[in-house]
Amino acid sequence: MSKLIQPKPETTEDLSIDKLEAAVKINKDLYDELNKLTEFEAVEPFDSDQEESLFVEEEQKAVSATFLKLKNIYLENDLFRYAIWSILLMLLSTTILTIVEYDMFQGDVSGDIGESFRFGDTEPNWLDTFFHTFWWSVVTFTTVGYGDVSPVTHIGKLLTIVIMLLNFGIVTLLGGAVASVLVAERLKGDDKLDENKFNDHLVIAGWNPFVPSVLKILETDKESTSVVILVNETDSELIDRVISTFENLDVTHLCENFTNETVLRKAFLDRAGMFMILPDNSGLLPHEDPDEDKTVLTCLTAKAISEDCTVVAHVLNPENVSHLQRANVNEIVMPDEHVPHLLAKHVTDPGVPQLFDELINQEEKDQGIQQVDIPRPLMGQTHNKISAYFKFKHQWLLVGYAIKKSGFSLEDQMGESGSPLIRDMITEQLEGAGIKLSSDEHVVVEINPSDDYVIDDKHRALVLR
Repeated sequence: MSKLIQPKPETTEDLSIDKLEAAVKINKDLYDELNKLTEFEAVEPFDSDQEESLFVEEEQKAVSATFLKLKNIYLENDLFRYAIWSILLMLLSTTILTIVEYDMFQGDVSGDIGESFRFGDTEPNWLDTFFHTFWWSVVTFTTVGYGDVSPVTHIGKLLTIVIMLLNFGIVTLLGGAVASVLVAERLKGDDKLDENKFNDHLVIAGWNPFVPSVLKILETDKESTSVVILVNETDSELIDRVISTFENLDVTHLCENFTNETVLRKAFLDRAGMFMILPDNSGLLPHEDPDEDKTVLTCLTAKAISEDCTVVAHVLNPENVSHLQRANVNEIVMPDEHVPHLLAKHVTDPGVPQLFDELINQEEKDQGIQQVDIPRPLMGQTHNKISAYFKFKHQWLLVGYAIKKSGFSLEDQMGESGSPLIRDMITEQLEGAGIKLSSDEHVVVEINPSDDYVIDDKHRALVLR
């Protein structure tokens, strides 16, 4: 398969618009030829039919999650369970009472309603009678007792006794459940989070002026997680005012010390997709600097809970970088390290700093440089083919690739050599010793590679949308 044809370097005299247009047409024709191959045909169903099936699967998962949530509420919440049983018993008693005392309640509803609306035509039907009996049961259950009608048969009176006794049992249980919930929450001092919705979520430890900006970008990115847990000791009212502006994010605030292992487990860090540690300004005066020792300690605690969790640390003091690296932090963000470079570019290359600003600002419009998945059929192909795919199919410019790397990977080191038995034995021995080789996984970037650069499943495309 030939590569995308690049126009050969020519002198100014030989360069012409016609030749440039011819080169572009040749590349477009080559893309049309590539698009007929099986690998590109496999991409089309993924964008239409498979997308529709994925949407149906997501709806089914949402329905299943709703039923599962209701089931958990029923099993764990005494108040909800008692309320359900009281309603069912009331309906059962009302149904039997309607059958046993039908003539009496039918005559009473006829006298009470008079010429007003009925479900029946001229006389109250069974539905009118049942509704009237149910109303009478509720009045009796709540001990209001208007006394306008009462059962006359022994069975009817027996059922009335059941309804009256339900008041002492169910209402007392309901009141006790409410009191127990309030007392338990008061003693705990916080709410227990619903673990069903926390999976691959984002946990942000610490609070500073950067947090609202981070949340704003997350809200505009449709592909990022929408479930966020904030862990800091900032006043809850201040946090609530800030997060109330983000309608598309599900933000939960834990007002506790994030260096505590129990607190991080409460935030379901072992199930989180990413953990972000920021310099914490909680409770500090304007002239005080955040204690970055908490960042290092929190990172060590997080890795003890889950070595697979991706940890991103934002630090202000460069001296803490080495400590974080030893703590196996995945990514370290230094906010001021690019400032000298941008300032110098205003002198050496005017327009470059403005380009950076524009790319960052475009994020609010779901544009700019973003990371996207590479279609699975294109894995193992060269950079020029993947670049042509994004250019002609989506009108995106492929800038480079984000590649997941580990400090030491047994698979990368052994390659195809070594038997699977030896590979498994080494892995088992290392895991038994508590050594996890991929714990320091991080992301490296390959910018504008050569046309014959081969892509594998560890690559993600960086495109300019």
